[in-house]
Amino acid sequence: MNLLLKTNQDILSQIDELLQVMSYSAYSSPLEVLHGSTIGQHVRHTLEFYQCLYEQAPLGFVDYDARSRDLRLETDLAFSSSLIQQLKNWLSESLLNTSLSMKILLGNEDQHTIHTSLSRELVYMIEHAIHHLAIIKIAITGQFPEIQIPPHFGIAFSTLRYRESALK
Repeated sequence: MNLLLKTNQDILSQIDELLQVMSYSAYSSPLEVLHGSTIGQHVRHTLEFYQCLYEQAPLGFVDYDARSRDLRLETDLAFSSSLIQQLKNWLSESLLNTSLSMKILLGNEDQHTIHTSLSRELVYMIEHAIHHLAIIKIAITGQFPEIQIPPHFGIAFSTLRYRESALK
């Protein structure tokens, strides 16, 4: 399987594994360290970017600003897990060469359209998800130390590689 697809599936699996060990309260409680937002809100935000690709790529475009913002993803662990499984099943090699237009709002300007590809957007998904996993990791280690997360959770692959080379 293409490494790009596998990496995205692995990231989605990391999120799902986290959901399996979280309580409803830990998932949906506003946290001061997150300036009043919740872990569930960060999961929702991350999953909805994937969901945009899933729903919009067959139409030939992606518009991350047009996310559904389904609040069930912030509070319903099983619903979130179900979406993760759907997204993981969707990722396949046949998709990678898909050309897309991306719609984007820049500042106060009208919407712009740029050319991209599904492969490029899947690279973005990796970076975007790792960023939010890092934020979630900060919240969990500070507020819920009883929740065990892998040491590589929320750390960019380039950082992991750098740390490994620094130890040699």
